[in-house]
Amino acid sequence: MKKLFLFVICFLAFVIYGKSQQKSSPTDTIKVILENDKVKVTEYFSTPGKDVCGKGTHTHPPHLSIFLTDAKARLIMADGKTQDFDLKAGTAFWSEAETHMVINNGNKPAKVYLVEVK
Repeated sequence: MKKLFLFVICFLAFVIYGKSQQKSSPTDTIKVILENDKVKVTEYFSTPGKDVCGKGTHTHPPHLSIFLTDAKARLIMADGKTQDFDLKAGTAFWSEAETHMVINNGNKPAKVYLVEVK
């Protein structure tokens, strides 16, 4: 009986310890990481199937995009035209003001910085 009790205690300790070591699943976030009178830098973190740089169809002023991770993305313009991108970490590009939707259509989370010059 003591062996069974000891086994159950060890098993429960193992299960509880294992759950405490699991990392929580990533969450989509939009976070302003720097803003002053000259610039605004926003960090976007997107899980597969979710929006990359805003919620649904949205508009950005002219901005610099910097991808911090590899990403596959689908750009859907306001007129309905679509374009798929396979971007590598470190890719940077300038965009004029536009209205669009961008979806993470890869199988990994994506992180991007958008830099708006004021």
